[in-house]
Amino acid sequence: MKNREKFLAIELWWEIPLALLSFIFFKSVRFSLRTLVNIATNSNKKKVYKWLVFSAELLEKPLVLPSLLTTGPRWNPHAIAAGAGPFEIVESLAIEISSCVASAKSWSIGIYKFPEAKAVKYIASDGSNSQEQWHKLTLEPGKYTLGLRYYNWYNEVNLPAVKVDSNLIINAESVDGNNVNNYFQNLTARDNLFYRSLNYYIFTILVCQERLPQEWVRKEYLPVGDPNNEFIYGFIYKNYSLSLKLNSLLLANYDVYLTIYNRSSLPIIYSQINSEKYTSPVIETDGFYLLRLRSKSNLGNKLFERNWISTELLQQISGK
Repeated sequence: MKNREKFLAIELWWEIPLALLSFIFFKSVRFSLRTLVNIATNSNKKKVYKWLVFSAELLEKPLVLPSLLTTGPRWNPHAIAAGAGPFEIVESLAIEISSCVASAKSWSIGIYKFPEAKAVKYIASDGSNSQEQWHKLTLEPGKYTLGLRYYNWYNEVNLPAVKVDSNLIINAESVDGNNVNNYFQNLTARDNLFYRSLNYYIFTILVCQERLPQEWVRKEYLPVGDPNNEFIYGFIYKNYSLSLKLNSLLLANYDVYLTIYNRSSLPIIYSQINSEKYTSPVIETDGFYLLRLRSKSNLGNKLFERNWISTELLQQISGK
């Protein structure tokens, strides 16, 4: 890898200025999109709320893909995802988690302040009472959105009903769990210069992360990262593979999901890892990876240990 690192040191002379421009562009586009959504929300007097399932149909709507690439840009191809809101809450929010329990082995719901997308609460399968029908939360007055994730879902998938201040605002609805995530197969076909410019800086800050504040890097890479997961991430070079070694304790206690992204932050490889050794296919572009480690149950004091997993980049020599 030394040859690639030596060349990258030269590349950084122009990579860093381009990354700075990308960072400014990302923040500007995100601010503009949030402003537009806020204006549209305030002007819509007759509000009808429902879950918006991440699907090919949803991505055909104007500005949805740019919004996703500036709000939660590290796509999760391993879960059925849906969002709801924003809606005004005076005092309380209640979610029919019995639908979640019946739909997936593992699930989580994030409650986010709108429009800043700041997480304020999370409900998850390993921290909830599975016998409970409704889970009620008391919140500060304001506008909120919801983000739902179903992992290892069952044949019958239903999104939960939602109450705001004791009023039912979203009815439960069914989802086609067999086909809803098919859009990931063609997502990279929508790549273009605009999307590349939005997330171009991420590769550069990951390369330079040892010289940068770690918490800042994490927030840029995982702006809405689920706290119920452990995350391991880094960059990957063109013509390299990612090699993983996993401790048996990790596989016994966690579901391990790998996603590799191109520089537009679109997923190009994604897989659940079930073996102690794994080597990815050769990556045809510079990019970055994300390992989501999701506990199989409430581990109590059996906390994750970083030495349970090791990562290595392997250069693939052409002709072999």
